[in-house]
Amino acid sequence: MSEQKFYHSRLLDLSKVFDGAIEVLKRSYVDEKYINWFFWLLNSPFRDLVKIKSITDGLQGVLSSTLVLAFIPFLSASLSPSLLLPTGINLSLSVVIGYLLGYTFSLIFYFPMLLEFKSGHFHTGAYMKFRRQEYDLFKAAFLDEKYDFYFKGLYDYVGIILSNSSEFEKVYTMIDGKLDSYIRGERKQLEDKNLLLEEKIKQKEEIFKKMTIEYEDFIKSLIQKRDELLVGVDYVIELIKDINTILFRMKNELFTTKDLNLVSGFTLYEKRGDVLYCIEDVGTTGATPKQIPLKSSVYKDWGCVKVINEELNDPVVNEPYQNHAIVSYKMRMSYNKTWVYNFHFDISDEKAWKLLLENSIIESREVFRLIHALCLLSQEIQSKQKGAANL
Repeated sequence: MSEQKFYHSRLLDLSKVFDGAIEVLKRSYVDEKYINWFFWLLNSPFRDLVKIKSITDGLQGVLSSTLVLAFIPFLSASLSPSLLLPTGINLSLSVVIGYLLGYTFSLIFYFPMLLEFKSGHFHTGAYMKFRRQEYDLFKAAFLDEKYDFYFKGLYDYVGIILSNSSEFEKVYTMIDGKLDSYIRGERKQLEDKNLLLEEKIKQKEEIFKKMTIEYEDFIKSLIQKRDELLVGVDYVIELIKDINTILFRMKNELFTTKDLNLVSGFTLYEKRGDVLYCIEDVGTTGATPKQIPLKSSVYKDWGCVKVINEELNDPVVNEPYQNHAIVSYKMRMSYNKTWVYNFHFDISDEKAWKLLLENSIIESREVFRLIHALCLLSQEIQSKQKGAANL
């Protein structure tokens, strides 16, 4: 009788463990037939939002529920404008992008809940898909047509039998043995599946961590590009201010070739036969020769000589000594003249580097065209002044 009572109590323990899961399976059995588990997953955040009306424990109740996951898309949507607006993305699009990222992120946490009996998001269709062997066992053993099997009922039924007769002791022992064997097999399968799930979760966490790092690096690169563009804009604004000053000097008849130092110090040469003659030197050390023979081997590698001898239309960059650069640009002038404009600047001069070589905020070609246009105006003004002096 002590053994009978022991086995009888085991049925009660089994009912406490399995009846809740059986109830969930039976209650959601219709879902498996008519609702796709994927759409059930997509609706998980919205089902949690509906629970707001049922939360009666205040803030603690909200934080202890899965409502925190449901608010992730809205939190992401509220934070995204501060990150994406500086990149040029408008407010509406940045909010939408933030919401979709947060929504997708929350689904990663909702997915395991589809397979948890007590999560509130359990779905039999998903359970059948990802835990087929367990589902088949549950269905064959417990999902009978009348939907009335529970271990508690078996416990009560066996209790009645034991109270009426001891003839069912063998049946009781047989049932207990089968249940014990079944439970051991299920425990082993569950342990194996738990190990597999833990490994998959670990892999997902690694993927998520990698995605987070890549996302942060992407945001940092966008911020860096934005800062570089803002610096470039400041340089263009300075260039426009210098051009305005030149225009006013032209109006006041004070403009000369000395005013051509828009970007850096410069030297200006005019080709006369086989010699380059320096016609202007502003903002340099003055060490540049006043005359440069074009056929001399001493100067053959100089940028101002190369653009003439090799008839180059593109500027030539030279570094005559450490941390110093000279950009030489050939210009076809009026009266069949040829000038060479040389920009002199340190390599650390970010303004000159961006405007002349980098093509970041403005094409360098446009800066060279601007210098060419101003040189043509300077030549024309000088020509008129000489004509007026001869009169």
